[in-house]
Amino acid sequence: MANIKLDIFRFDEATDTIPHRDVVEVDIPETITVLDALEHAKAEVDGSISFRRSCRSAICGSCSMNINGVTSLACKTNCKDVMDEDGSIQVDPMPNFQPMKDLVVHMDPFWDKYARLKPYLQPKDKDSDHERERRVSPDDMKKLVDVANCIMCATCYALCPVVSVDPAFAGPAAIAYAYRFIEDVRDSKRDERIAQISEDYLWLCAHCYACSYCPKHVDPNWRIVDVKRAAIKDRVLMNERGPRHALVVAKTIKQTGMLAETEVIQGTIGRFNIKGLVKITFLGAALGMRMALKGKMPPPFIKPIPKVDEVRTIFESLEVPVS
Repeated sequence: MANIKLDIFRFDEATDTIPHRDVVEVDIPETITVLDALEHAKAEVDGSISFRRSCRSAICGSCSMNINGVTSLACKTNCKDVMDEDGSIQVDPMPNFQPMKDLVVHMDPFWDKYARLKPYLQPKDKDSDHERERRVSPDDMKKLVDVANCIMCATCYALCPVVSVDPAFAGPAAIAYAYRFIEDVRDSKRDERIAQISEDYLWLCAHCYACSYCPKHVDPNWRIVDVKRAAIKDRVLMNERGPRHALVVAKTIKQTGMLAETEVIQGTIGRFNIKGLVKITFLGAALGMRMALKGKMPPPFIKPIPKVDEVRTIFESLEVPVS
């Protein structure tokens, strides 16, 4: 048995104006999960402690919370793996969500972004037109198996720094689920789905890999990459800055082996977007002066690096689209 101190975030939006913390001590085996520790604390010490849970088997995704600074499933996290030397475990609600009561958060923004994608099959014909179910080949299903394991626990959404600074961003889970239907051969709304997720700021993703920490190993970061590739391949909303930026970056690196910052700015803003180019010129003037004084101004023309052919071979082997 171990004496575990649960340092719990406490807040009730119905009665409180600011949150506070309670330390609840429980004598339990250190091998049990954080969820079991919370259940014990609620049953034996303080029945007012509030948190979501259901399956206790890492299937439902309900018990996502921040445990010692890391968002994860409480039912999948052992106390012995996270408690400090003094036996304390700090438990908080998920970041990027508004707390409702203690560890329970408002999930509406997460579900609203998910629902906008219409996360269900939209085939061309009716089920009644088929004598049996729509068959899918094993090869086609291989692309969908990993993302289909998503349990909508919102861990990736809580970890996403882009959501922190811009709540309009769809978030990793929504984009990953968009991929699940975009690549489903039975669906007929591929372009519409790509357009919707692009409008939900797909291109804001910074590829920081924070969402790679997924309790079900879905790894939304790579599904975001796949959706961006699909958008470029199908030429959906290609006049937007996001696709233009991706293509011009790839183009300059393939040509010279280096990033041509000046060309990237022009290609992203639009070479004939005079208003946009003038605006960025004025905004960047002060920065440009500081860079020049430090000797860090990019050269107007970049010569190809030695062995640039090897760089180009990488692009060709990966079939990277370049405008």
